[in-house]
Amino acid sequence: MNNMKLGYLVANFPQLSETFVSNEIDRLINNGLDINIYSFVQTSEDDAEKLTEVAKELAVKTNYLSKISVLIASVMRPWDLLRLSGINKKMQKWSTSKPNQQMRKCRAIALAHQLRRDGITHLHVHWPYSTEVAYLVNQLINIPYSVSIHAHEVAHENGHFPPVFKTLSFATYCNKGAMEYLLKQLPEAARKKSYLVYHGVDIRNFEPLPMPLLDKTLNIITAGRLTKTKGFDRLIRACAKARKQDFDIRLSILGRGTVENEIKAVAKEEDFTDYLDMPGWVSHDKVREYMKNAHLFALLADTSFHDGLPNVVLEAMACSRPVILSPLPAAGEAVADGKEGFILESAEDYDGFVTALKKIYDAPEILTTMGNDARTRVCHDHDADKQIIYLQDMFIQQAQVFNKG
Repeated sequence: MNNMKLGYLVANFPQLSETFVSNEIDRLINNGLDINIYSFVQTSEDDAEKLTEVAKELAVKTNYLSKISVLIASVMRPWDLLRLSGINKKMQKWSTSKPNQQMRKCRAIALAHQLRRDGITHLHVHWPYSTEVAYLVNQLINIPYSVSIHAHEVAHENGHFPPVFKTLSFATYCNKGAMEYLLKQLPEAARKKSYLVYHGVDIRNFEPLPMPLLDKTLNIITAGRLTKTKGFDRLIRACAKARKQDFDIRLSILGRGTVENEIKAVAKEEDFTDYLDMPGWVSHDKVREYMKNAHLFALLADTSFHDGLPNVVLEAMACSRPVILSPLPAAGEAVADGKEGFILESAEDYDGFVTALKKIYDAPEILTTMGNDARTRVCHDHDADKQIIYLQDMFIQQAQVFNKG
């Protein structure tokens, strides 16, 4: 396609919690783009078994640059080591995460020469570490590169962006809230390189599900990595408060992570253990079964840009499930309060949570109405097949620039 050969760099690939990256690459390949995938770290054996079929297929095609091969490649190019020495030290000062700077430099050298051998004409990257490497690669071989920026980065790993924006071709953002937050910290020229491209949802895989009858028990579902910022402890407290007001609430939390024991301790503290189901990691097929039995999806995550709007929220909406959300930075980009669901005043707005449940119990038919509106909103604004065209067009435009050059 326009003599373009695209390289994708994701430092750790594929990851269980980042299916949107695998799906993005897969859609581009299916649309005819010639793509080579590069990574530094393979999926662990335990996680590899749980990957989606798409992710497994892409993992087989990925070029993994091991530490040994990277070190050998860089030692054989002492001039490149010297050339990158100064700028790599500057990058270490800019970098928020402060990774091993010598390994980053060696990886940049090895990748640069791999890209040349493979005839890559444009490099696209996900996540800060990959962005830092791409910046160094650009310094070495002047290859055009672009970046996908996620909500967490704009507030918590953003030190590298000012120099990066001087050299990248364009940047995409997974939500407008994150985009506007970062652009306020950058020179005005950065806006001309910034574009909104949602991850989107495969609306064919996440089909609308009939709403189960609400007789007495209200089944709530949530999902994600079990980390403190997701607010699963708050959701349990909110559900427990509802039960104390005679609402028959059941909660299923799908996922695994570092705070599983803390979450269970909160459930015990709130006398909610008997009403909580935590099955751990669940395959996409089984997620559908859980979703089928649920009346709504809820997430009381932190509002400080650890998440913009997790894709699992959109997946639930695609299944015609209304949502109850904390005021996440991008919540309004998918939910109008009272239409597709409810947006609370804060992540700790337990009274607002109970009020939302009361509205549902008083008029159970709004579950179906809101669920249908949720599905319509996702299909209109967050269809992955539509969103990928925006990204694809940017790559094609870059190819045209390359060909003219």
